[in-house]
Amino acid sequence: MIQSFLKRLAGRRANRLFLVAGILLTCLAVYKLLRTAMYVHESVVVTATVTDVRQQPFESTLQAWQHGNMALGDSTSYQAIVRYTVPNGLVINRLMTDADDTDYTIGQQVEVITPELDPSQAHINKWKFIWGWECAQLGGGVILLLTGLALRERKPAPAPAPRKKPARSGGKKKSAPRKKSESGTPRKRSPRKKKAQD
Repeated sequence: MIQSFLKRLAGRRANRLFLVAGILLTCLAVYKLLRTAMYVHESVVVTATVTDVRQQPFESTLQAWQHGNMALGDSTSYQAIVRYTVPNGLVINRLMTDADDTDYTIGQQVEVITPELDPSQAHINKWKFIWGWECAQLGGGVILLLTGLALRERKPAPAPAPRKKPARSGGKKKSAPRKKSESGTPRKRSPRKKKAQD
């Protein structure tokens, strides 16, 4: 039932559309996951102190999902303003771009993952802020691929070719070949006896 609905929705080439979209989304997600892995490898985790909290609604449901929150648009988001020190001794005060659906308290200790040479790329060290959106894209690509494979029409097996009947010749039937004797030479017909004359 679902397959027929999707075929009507996207037409006969529904499986190709789903396959192409699934491949593109999966490749994009894998590329982003590799970049995130490099980011994590080159960054350090430090302890930061929350100095203030900014509250504002999510602009859309998609924005909430991009930050790893299962929230709807117009829901309240919380962004922490934190202070932390990187290994080279530089003190950073900044507003984190990660929008959370749970509130922070002033003075709360949070972990921050940051590149040493680029503190502007720091994030709150939570799985959903680092890996969440990329993993969601990968899951969406896999679902599209599986949908495209499920919609693929199997070609029916080719019907066996009909056997050709031998053409009937209009002439006389050929006589069966003479049987050979045990010695290998064909048997001679015995001459018919002539009828006795009166």
